[in-house]
Amino acid sequence: MAKKQNMTPEEAEELFSQLDASGVLDPNWKSLDKRTRETHSAIDPLSEQDPSGSQVAKTISRTAVFVIVGVFVFVLGMQIVYGVSRRLNTANLSDRANVETVAHAMESGVEWGNGFTQFPSDFTVDEASEKTGVIEVSVVDTDSANELELLSNSQIQASALATNALLNEKISRVEYNVYALVDDKGAIQTDRLFGFFPAHGTRRAMLTFVWTKSQSDTASNIDWELKIIGMDDDLAEDIQKQVNSVSSIAEDPGVTQGEIDEERALVEQERGATVTAAE
Repeated sequence: MAKKQNMTPEEAEELFSQLDASGVLDPNWKSLDKRTRETHSAIDPLSEQDPSGSQVAKTISRTAVFVIVGVFVFVLGMQIVYGVSRRLNTANLSDRANVETVAHAMESGVEWGNGFTQFPSDFTVDEASEKTGVIEVSVVDTDSANELELLSNSQIQASALATNALLNEKISRVEYNVYALVDDKGAIQTDRLFGFFPAHGTRRAMLTFVWTKSQSDTASNIDWELKIIGMDDDLAEDIQKQVNSVSSIAEDPGVTQGEIDEERALVEQERGATVTAAE
């Protein structure tokens, strides 16, 4: 039996040039014109550049890196744009205080220290006048789950608004009225699932933060005073219980009045012994 001769390089190139882009022999090879045949000839499945498709993994990795970097740049850019826009839209009540500017401050929020304080979306501006020197707003808090959270969140909000407003030389009083929605048992109701299910209940007045500003006896000082109205015994007791429940030393019921008296007596005895020794 005659030995089969190996294909010459020219014959191998001719054979592979008849393959289409998918690696299948093109049945219409003979009918193709010369230019199209030359294009097919450029397709070489045994190319030394990537004979096994090893460059695919590198391409995928490079694409993934580009996507991650692109997402990072996009998020960073959005944060910068949002931060700049937020500061440009922040109301400055120290320059001008009226119903419109206060409503804008309640909608867009105000800067407070290094942070940014936002207010409940359900609010009313009851009064805002540089003539009377009074700003009064009312909010319905549907984010705080209990009385302790309501006190904490509202105090921050009231402080931010009052600080922004009392820097206006024509404003001397800021009132921040806080309401909550409660059920038949008096439990505070909150929005659920990021506000998609709003709270429902009876509107109940909870607290009022009253900030006042007056000129001090010392010419270089200005006195600011805060009063919290509506902190009755029942509300204070609920807040105290909640403070104890989240305390790391909740097992300790706290210092009793008897222990305080004993501590004071001990301090007095030590002072008396010190004076006697000195004499």
